Formats: sequence, C-alpha cells, structure tokens
Amino acid sequence: MAQINERSMGGPSHEIWDGISLASVNPEAIDYARLEWPKFYNEGTHLGFSQSWERLFYRFGAMPDHFGLAIWQQFGDTKVLQGLALGKPSRAKTHLTINWVERSFEPTYFRGGILIPILACAEEYANLLGCQRVLIKDPIDPGVYERYGYTPFTLHKGAEYLAKELPHGCA
Repeated sequence: MAQINERSMGGPSHEIWDGISLASVNPEAIDYARLEWPKFYNEGTHLGFSQSWERLFYRFGAMPDHFGLAIWQQFGDTKVLQGLALGKPSRAKTHLTINWVERSFEPTYFRGGILIPILACAEEYANLLGCQRVLIKDPIDPGVYERYGYTPFTLHKGAEYLAKELPHGCA
C-alpha cells in the first residue's frame, strides 16, 4: 500500500492516477475485457490468452479464497478497465499465486503501471491469509517483476515461478 500511495499522491505522475479505482473482478469487468480489449490486440501488443477471462473468472470465482482484482479508471463519463488479475492461494496457504495478469492496450492505457496496485494488493491479501510468499506464474517479462523484489523460485514439485517472500508470513 505504501508503494501505491507514494506513486499516486504526489509528484508529476499524480495526474495519471486520477480516476483510478480498485475493485473485485465481477461480470462487468469480464464483459469489458471480452468485448473491448480484443479491439486493441495485435501482433505488436498482445493476442489474448489461451483461455478467456470469462472462463477464468468462473473457474477462479468458484474458489471462495481466490484473488481477483480489476483496475478501473474514470475519464469524464467513460469508465475504462485498465487491468485484471486472478490468482489463488495454495491449499496449505503457504503462498498466493498470481496466475493471470493482463492490461488494457487501449490508447488510454494506464501509464502508471497496473503491476503496482496488483502486487501491492496481492501481497496484502497474502499477508492476511498468513502466506509466506507471493508467486507469479509464467510472467511474460520476468524483469518487470524483479523491479518489485520478485526473484526466481522453484516449488518442491519442480515448477518455476517468480516469488517474493513476505515479512509477516507464517512459518
């Protein structure tokens, strides 16, 4: 939360955070991602995921402790979905995995970086669950996450992730 406040409360970047709101992933966000985001997909940006956000939402939404975040930004009378993230905690609650992250590629995309609120919220939620770490599954650009303290991590089953250890996680 300190990162979000530091980035949004002052300095020249204050304007880009204007109108930002964080919410749970809901049918409104899923419809927006399904109908609007593909209009801006192309070879130079992103071609979409192997699964639709609608399918992911219903799969993750069935888990009562899932992590879901929608980042909205208001431009006058227009509400734009800037980013989505979905994840879930491990059965033993040792870690919270962020499985899916996508940002808007619309001309009004959020230049402040959707990872700042996504990672801050995921880390806070993981702390509330008593997790030891947050994991990122299959990051498109690992270097982006490394700026926020994430490093390579291998689970005991051999799966490769990026991870950030949490200072208040349980042992």
